[in-house]
Amino acid sequence: MMKDRPAQLFRNNELNEYMIIVLPYAEINNEVKNFKREFFKKYGPYSGQNSCAHIGLMSFFQTADREEKLMQSVQEVVGQLKGFEVFLNGFEFDSNQRSVYVDILNKQSLEGLYHQLRLRLFKDLVSLAFLNKNYTPMMKIGQNLSPLQFLDAIADNKTRAYTNNFRVTRLHVLKRKAPYTTWESLAAVPFARAENELMGLH
Repeated sequence: MMKDRPAQLFRNNELNEYMIIVLPYAEINNEVKNFKREFFKKYGPYSGQNSCAHIGLMSFFQTADREEKLMQSVQEVVGQLKGFEVFLNGFEFDSNQRSVYVDILNKQSLEGLYHQLRLRLFKDLVSLAFLNKNYTPMMKIGQNLSPLQFLDAIADNKTRAYTNNFRVTRLHVLKRKAPYTTWESLAAVPFARAENELMGLH
């Protein structure tokens, strides 16, 4: 009987990876998919070419037995906040990760949301090692490009115009189990509704 206990303990505390993201409207997702297809045709394969359009907030590992507490913490933070608009504007580039992304004009709302989640999750569950105090919201097109891909992407897109906007009304929580290859949707967590949203004006 004693030989069976370690295996049972491991199963009960399976380590999952979680990611919290913002998803835009379907129209914007389709536009970003077109950008990704265009990049693939011009520059060849790259990391992120098949992912949907999203703004990543955070990702971290947590044992499966803490999942209910994790979701409760996220719901309590988000349920006290009202939805907000996100305005997209043009393309930017990160030389450290050799990434290309759609820039966000009004970063403050997403930054504030990130830091509230970070503090709550650290208090309840998650090591700060997973939760960087520095956060810049962005909608990535691709990352970890080769040096040549990155230089070509900058030359082709640094003055390229793109604008759109969408309203954030919920956060999406994803998870994946070992061997951490495929994300699955865990929950869509709604923000508190403003009065005009309750009246159907948004």
